[in-house]
Amino acid sequence: MNYMKKINFLAIAVVATAMIFTACKKEDTKTETPAPSAPVQKTIAGIASGDTTFSILVAALNKAGLVATLNGTGNFTVFAPTNAAFRKYEIDEKVISEITDAEDIEELKSVLLYHVLGSEVKAAQLTNAYVPTLFTVNGNGVSLKIGIAPVKLNAEVNVTTADVDASNGVIHIIDDLLFPPTIVDIASNDPLFSTLVAAVGKAGLVETLDETENLTVFAPINQAFTDINFDLEATSKEALTPILTAHVLGSQVRSTQIMNGQKVTALNPAVELTFNTTSGVKLSGGKTIDASVLAADVQATNGVIHVINKVILP
Repeated sequence: MNYMKKINFLAIAVVATAMIFTACKKEDTKTETPAPSAPVQKTIAGIASGDTTFSILVAALNKAGLVATLNGTGNFTVFAPTNAAFRKYEIDEKVISEITDAEDIEELKSVLLYHVLGSEVKAAQLTNAYVPTLFTVNGNGVSLKIGIAPVKLNAEVNVTTADVDASNGVIHIIDDLLFPPTIVDIASNDPLFSTLVAAVGKAGLVETLDETENLTVFAPINQAFTDINFDLEATSKEALTPILTAHVLGSQVRSTQIMNGQKVTALNPAVELTFNTTSGVKLSGGKTIDASVLAADVQATNGVIHVINKVILP
């Protein structure tokens, strides 16, 4: 190799070495950009606490000792009333703060739990149905009536914003408060029972069915009255009472307690009801045979309703 070639070779080698060294140095100093972390989703209680729209609800949850529940693990559905909903009843943070009596706090807790379902139900999953809430009577969730298209709760309360996702469930924002219903409330809020409700009113039995505890009512739908050509105007109060009391038991009997061939006496002592569970649940009594239970275990604060397709005639 002559002198000039050797010089050229050395020059190339030096340049190449410098390039490699520079490349290595750049690689050594290169830093990885961390991937953006996903935002941590808040709990139901966390979402409510962070929104001034729910300041009264949050105060009520704190007073009732329910914040930990809605901060905890689980899949809840909360129908969340806004401050405006509370103020319809002249309830604000000051009113909540002044509740000190243990019974009043327990009543507040009951109302709040009536706004909560024990599973996550998105708006698209809602159906026309009675669903049990976390407010229980004798271990049974008191029923909330859900209607769709549009979504209404107990026939009166509107969902204004649906599907606010939380880490432990979902929130649907509502424009009014929900109050745990009596047997009369449930019947009054369901148009399927309008004839029954009118008959109960005419017979003067509203107070009895509203205030008596642990009743079972077999509630005929409107069509059941139509099928017997029932004329409410032409039927006297005295004639209505034995018919209506034939549909009522003096104790709470849920569907799981009904046995085939079981016999029970109604509040009308002249009527004995006999159950047949070989194909669904049917009952016979007086002049009526095989009235079918269309929907069972609609739980009220003072008893349970089973929906039937026939009127029980003594």
